[in-house]
Amino acid sequence: MTKIAQGDIFQAASRVQLVIVFGHLGFNEMRQCWEAFKRNKGQLSQIQDPFMDLAGRAVEWVPGKWLWFVPEEQNHGMTETQLANALDGALAWASQNSIGSVATNGIANTDHGNNTADNRRSDEQRAAWLEDYARKAEQRYRMAIQLISMNDVFVRNRE
Repeated sequence: MTKIAQGDIFQAASRVQLVIVFGHLGFNEMRQCWEAFKRNKGQLSQIQDPFMDLAGRAVEWVPGKWLWFVPEEQNHGMTETQLANALDGALAWASQNSIGSVATNGIANTDHGNNTADNRRSDEQRAAWLEDYARKAEQRYRMAIQLISMNDVFVRNRE
């Protein structure tokens, strides 16, 4: 069963074999989390922007622990098709390499605008889509998947 959590995706990296990180580094919390994570991590300590330098491939940061970075697309998000393709590629690689546990933060849809209520609805639809995708992917690839976000998008409707 898919696990749902709120928190730092990089903290999940020590608990699972593969972390698929979507997004970008900018003036945001992801930058702070990345800076804290990469400190004292050998080859990662020199990487300024993993979404540029490490995108689209698995990077082993310690033996048996992998990172996979997927940069945002238009409007700081991805369409369902883009998201499914990115996840399918990473999870297929994971399955071929006997990875049994994965965490991902997912990414917003591309339809965000200036209306907060519409953006929230879009985020809730994306979270539901990701939960459905993860549930099916767990069966298809025979692995445990955790969805984790710094905000409460995955946990707010569970209370």
